[in-house]
Amino acid sequence: MNVKVGLVWDAVGSVEAGRGLLDLARTAGFDTFLVFDHLINIFPRQAWDTDFTYLASELPTPDRCLDYATLLGHFAERAGRVRLAIGVTDPNRRHPAVLAQSALTLAQLTERAPILGIGAGALENLVPYGVPHDRQVERVEDALRMLRMFFDSEGPHDFQGKVFTLDKALMGLRAPEGRTPQIWVGGNRPRMLELAGRYADGWLPSELVAPDEYARRL
Repeated sequence: MNVKVGLVWDAVGSVEAGRGLLDLARTAGFDTFLVFDHLINIFPRQAWDTDFTYLASELPTPDRCLDYATLLGHFAERAGRVRLAIGVTDPNRRHPAVLAQSALTLAQLTERAPILGIGAGALENLVPYGVPHDRQVERVEDALRMLRMFFDSEGPHDFQGKVFTLDKALMGLRAPEGRTPQIWVGGNRPRMLELAGRYADGWLPSELVAPDEYARRL
């Protein structure tokens, strides 16, 4: 079995810290550098103090979340052979066409095809901001189908999905040869696993489970 190792950063804090981790991944010969996409950190603010972590002395809040697209664009020049990945964003806050544009732009800047991770969206990033979060899995399915269309040709594209529609929509931006973004689905429930198998290039699990259960889902 060919096992590849990557490094994950929550994209919280300073850009300099992220650059240091990317440099570590490159020096160590890691395959992938993956960043999160959050407006609010999954770490509870109420527990963020120096009694719990020394990081609180340097970072006053765990919610200093950086924008993934700007961040990865900045990191692209120094990534080398390390594959850049977003794990994961969602089609609630970002329209699938915008997701495609961001991923195709990143592909212009990197040596290897970037990974666009798609999930149903964490409620802490949706509810406080009034972002619609109904029909989350249906949104993901529509987004995956639309991303495939945008990555495959410039269109014009017509699409009638369960949530999204396209009416002669264009995506003139093309990935360089061999660098078409990969699509990975983040999720653990049966419907999301089915979408990963049907439309995606990879799967991003977000639960710690027993090896047998991991193997079953995979």
